[in-house]
Amino acid sequence: MYIFVYGSLKKGFSKHDLIEGSQFICKTRTRENFAMVDLHHFPGVIKGQSVSPIYGEVYDIGDSLLDILDEYEGDWYCREQVKLEAGFTAWMYFLRDIPDSGKKYGIVIEGLWNEKPGE
Repeated sequence: MYIFVYGSLKKGFSKHDLIEGSQFICKTRTRENFAMVDLHHFPGVIKGQSVSPIYGEVYDIGDSLLDILDEYEGDWYCREQVKLEAGFTAWMYFLRDIPDSGKKYGIVIEGLWNEKPGE
């Protein structure tokens, strides 16, 4: 199954080691627009605000790794299927709510976490 990652799980970021052995499929972005929130040490994506597509990476993972990622993402996040510009769907983690600690950082449209593929 495919997982779409946009933050600390991306290659070169702090938690990529959790998925490092998985098969990289491609860089792409979501078809739908969402809002990315800068939580200082990592980002979160929320539904309900149409700000921009989310750029990220797709990996092919197994059920056991999905369970590990669910545990890593914890109660702050929920996992849903999203359509990607690459022409297929993948699982993606969304923030359930913006934690109080993240509300002071605001919404990020481009930058460190939400860079375009190839940059």
